[in-house]
Amino acid sequence: MKNKISTPLVLFMLVFTGISISFTTIKKKKPVLRHVVSFQFKEEITLERRAQAVKDFLDLKNRIPAIKKFEGGENISVEGYDKGFTHCYVLTFANEEGRSIYLPHPAHIEVAKKNKPLMKDLFVVDYWGEE
Repeated sequence: MKNKISTPLVLFMLVFTGISISFTTIKKKKPVLRHVVSFQFKEEITLERRAQAVKDFLDLKNRIPAIKKFEGGENISVEGYDKGFTHCYVLTFANEEGRSIYLPHPAHIEVAKKNKPLMKDLFVVDYWGEE
């Protein structure tokens, strides 16, 4: 006599197996702290000096290990709501401790002192995101 497995049981087993596989492959998202910096240069600042200021800022990712990710660039929005801000960057930290290391870090202080006088305006916003 052949063993017969009912169709509903087979379907249940397939679905259950698929669900358990998908649960094991889902990556749990972890919170990260995002630090958004946006600025605009004074009109009289030369293109060369602007480029150097941006390079100095971007180089912080190589000088401060607490920065996990650093991205951004020159504003290209066509909406017209930028209020004159020309650049925006997002720095990612694993947690508040990373930001606490970054803010008073000598490299950050050096870049800020050197380049803040070039800025017409600047704003910073932090928020919790996911990685």
